[in-house]
Amino acid sequence: MYIEVDKITGKGVSIVVREVNTVIKKHRRGIVRIALIYPSIYEASLSSLATHMIYFLGNKYDYVYIERFTVTRLSGKEPLPRSLETRTPLNKFKYIIASIHYEPDYVNLIRILLAAGIEPYRNRRRLQHLVFVGGPAPMANPAPLEDIVDGVFVGEVEVLLPTFIETLIENIDDPKKLIENLCSKEGFYIPDCSEKTRRIWISNIDEAFYPIKQIQSIDKEPVYGRGYIVESARGCPWWCRFCLEGRLFKPYRPRKYSTLKDLIQKGLEVNSLDRVIFYSLYFLGTVDEKRILDYLGNQGIKASIPSLRVDVLNNEALDLIKNIGQKTIVVAPENISNKVYRAFCKCFRGVSSNKDLINTLSNIVDKSFDLKLYFIIGVKGEDMDSVKENIDFIRKIASYARRKGKRVTVTINPLIPKPKTPFQWIGMIDLEKARRILRYCVKELSGITDTRPYYANWAWIQASIALGDRSIGKILVEWAIEGGGLGGWRRTINRNNYSTKYVFTGYPYGEELPWNKIVIGEYVEEVCEKEYIVLKRILLK
Repeated sequence: MYIEVDKITGKGVSIVVREVNTVIKKHRRGIVRIALIYPSIYEASLSSLATHMIYFLGNKYDYVYIERFTVTRLSGKEPLPRSLETRTPLNKFKYIIASIHYEPDYVNLIRILLAAGIEPYRNRRRLQHLVFVGGPAPMANPAPLEDIVDGVFVGEVEVLLPTFIETLIENIDDPKKLIENLCSKEGFYIPDCSEKTRRIWISNIDEAFYPIKQIQSIDKEPVYGRGYIVESARGCPWWCRFCLEGRLFKPYRPRKYSTLKDLIQKGLEVNSLDRVIFYSLYFLGTVDEKRILDYLGNQGIKASIPSLRVDVLNNEALDLIKNIGQKTIVVAPENISNKVYRAFCKCFRGVSSNKDLINTLSNIVDKSFDLKLYFIIGVKGEDMDSVKENIDFIRKIASYARRKGKRVTVTINPLIPKPKTPFQWIGMIDLEKARRILRYCVKELSGITDTRPYYANWAWIQASIALGDRSIGKILVEWAIEGGGLGGWRRTINRNNYSTKYVFTGYPYGEELPWNKIVIGEYVEEVCEKEYIVLKRILLK
């Protein structure tokens, strides 16, 4: 069974999106309709576990109907947004929630509100439409959206969404009271009301809700390909100093083998799929994850896995990965110069030198895998000798892979400072220097690897939003009116004479930070301060 869902394209031509597992409910009296916005394109929404989680968890309630919205393009003018399920215009929904992973998607949320004729500023909406957001970006720093959204989910959806829905139902006739009541509940940050909001997380993910049914498009290919999404673990046990998500989702909570096996068996059958897509910040960190790969390989079930740490990639692991049909291993060395390596604190067990790292990567190639590598090149305190050292390292492994007939793809970006990490006090390198480094890397690796730089201007935009205070909300709205895009950002910044100096200087240590009202807990804030002292000595001495 599938449902054909009309969708308006950017050109205003009506097409059909055919889906499996779409939730359809009758619009009976008393049902509460909630719009779920994924502020990116439709294909990206299909690869978002958060979308499936919110959609199916919320729709478990008989008296709630959650309908989905996406944008048709990532810049420019949007057509009137209509729900995928019933083609209802967005402005007919009083309650709107959005999951935002990536800071530049803030502008897409505002673009879709504007396209619906919904006032983006919270105070001007006067409770006519209530907008709530969640996800790593606003959870870490809600300040940029304080004048736009009515509330932020600070924590994990399995706990917070039921509380939100139940509170909504209790106050369905009084939006003002709904806001007041949410302000008093843990895990909800309400602008101009909340003092300190502590993150809420679920302790036992084996017993938590999981979307066994997942939306499947008949015609559209998800950005990560077709497959059943399985979150094998949540959080990460490591403390890489640049990584925001590793801090936001502590503690590390792996799922048991029995749970993973049960989810996979049910999910593949229900969704009529033959491929598993694993989600995890730290994969192959447990015996149970190795056991589940062994099970899949023995059953002839294909799977794809996330980025891996080199210290888990022994011969046993590589054989398990080969048996599930994975052809490329994704590894993030980040930076191999001694100074930056120490600053990042991304330590690999059993890998004490670059020679050890080269040997591990060479062994992956020897096992007939292609390689995809992620590097962060362009950090305060890093000199050109460090940059060249990284380039020479990449050349060595790429040359070896070429001799073996294998391919190496390299993604390079400058460090993007994030809140709740010690780089909030360090900042980003000068923009022109970032551009020079990226140009140098692309030139030096030309013809050797498939090099994919994350352009400095977008790194600047992402950092400007990630570290922004409340004043950047006005910039986001005007940027959305411009249609988004790099040109729109520049015009908006220049017109408002808005300074992003804080991106490059970092915040003064000891001063109040825009995101201090959010408490992640699990020692994140305490560790962050201690790390800054060490980081400053390494990079800025």
